[in-house]
Amino acid sequence: MKLKLLVAAIGVAVSGFAIADSYQAEISAGVVRSDIDYLKDDIDTYHVEGAYYFKAVNTSNLPLAESAYLGKNSNVFAGFLDVPRHNGWPSSQSYQVGAEFYIPENFLYAKAAVIRNSSGGSHESDWFTSVGITPIDGLLLTTQYYHDAGYDANIHAKYVTDVGAGQFINVEAGFTDTDFGTEAYIGGDYYFDNTFSVGAQVRDNDADTEYTLRTRKFFTEKFSADAFYMDADFGSTIGVGLAVRF
Repeated sequence: MKLKLLVAAIGVAVSGFAIADSYQAEISAGVVRSDIDYLKDDIDTYHVEGAYYFKAVNTSNLPLAESAYLGKNSNVFAGFLDVPRHNGWPSSQSYQVGAEFYIPENFLYAKAAVIRNSSGGSHESDWFTSVGITPIDGLLLTTQYYHDAGYDANIHAKYVTDVGAGQFINVEAGFTDTDFGTEAYIGGDYYFDNTFSVGAQVRDNDADTEYTLRTRKFFTEKFSADAFYMDADFGSTIGVGLAVRF
């Protein structure tokens, strides 16, 4: 029933055409509500993220949501996530700061970030890096390393391409093999024009399977909203967000 309601909500979204423009920074914020089967109350999570690009991102003839990716725009980014106190558990926060680089005149890619988590007066920090290649336009292949967990064999792929008539598709997939089992995901988004997309993803591991529907709409060149619904073995999650560009 929840999936049907989400599909209906997506269906009333109106797609349109945004005038080509550029931007150099983006700030987004959102709220996520999770209904976990074994918990009495829902869990609300609040998050804020931001990115600054070293060069202005050109959006001409590109899907607005993928313009920085397709333009290989290097950037610095930061994020904050807050989970208020609930079900007798203390509140928790997570902070992240990092950078993403597309090596000029080359096909190499690198991303790194530091993460700090706080909960109930305790703190822990970790860092991760992701390295990869962009062998052809629109395709990125990466592998990730987390310092505390060490390296587990993993590969991730993302490919965005023009399918004609101003429409695009995004396809993403990944596989990780850890000491605790394997995890794999595959998903994609269809861009009806450069302002509106609808997508889905399936993620599976040895303990759970998640199904996600998602959508994003740019109402102007600078302002957008997004939403998703995820259904999993342990419960369901729904989220909404807003983003603005400068």
